[in-house]
Amino acid sequence: MSRKEEIKAGSEATTKAFDIELVCNALQTYNENVNALSLDHYLIAYEELRRFFELLGAVFGFVAKDVDNKIEILKGYRNDEQIKSHYETIQSMFDYESSNNLLKDSKRPSGSRTLLRLHRALEFIMMFMSELSKLENNSATGGVARDCYKKSLAKYHPWYIQKTASVAMYTLPTRQDLIARAFGYPPGDECMTRASEDMAKLARISECCYNITQKLFEERDLLTLP
Repeated sequence: MSRKEEIKAGSEATTKAFDIELVCNALQTYNENVNALSLDHYLIAYEELRRFFELLGAVFGFVAKDVDNKIEILKGYRNDEQIKSHYETIQSMFDYESSNNLLKDSKRPSGSRTLLRLHRALEFIMMFMSELSKLENNSATGGVARDCYKKSLAKYHPWYIQKTASVAMYTLPTRQDLIARAFGYPPGDECMTRASEDMAKLARISECCYNITQKLFEERDLLTLP
């Protein structure tokens, strides 16, 4: 029995749970070639991260919906036979859209701008996972989520969304209940310990991914795309 199967044995949420190993593997592959950052692996990770936001409930419903929209835009470009080769890597996408004046085209969603929005959400993920991995099982997660949100996504949201989201985050469950809901891990010290290890691992890998992508956005002067 694999580690994931062992952890989730007996859990009713197994088939629907957030697959943290899939995300770690996809982002690790993305991180391994900084000169040709794979958009496909980034999207593989984000399709699963979208599930994580959904499993957190209505509190992050607006984030899950926005992430879903951004994923579909980028997948559309990757599946378009006429331009798909230009969207194979982050670098090739930046080059293609820059040279064809597509970065600020109001008639066509920019892939670079779309990626920037997902990139910003990843900052929240890496912070939240890191903090969750350190909490006691019976500790509330709302305050941690709120602090991470303020330091990341809130910087790009209008005040009314910030206020609504911050208040709603206090309804998040304890760490143990959140892990059971999102990850599908059954109760028990061993499973909670493994959950901590997995979350810490994802925090490290996603931070590496964030830093690599952030540097590329900075080098191309694309961090302020409207």
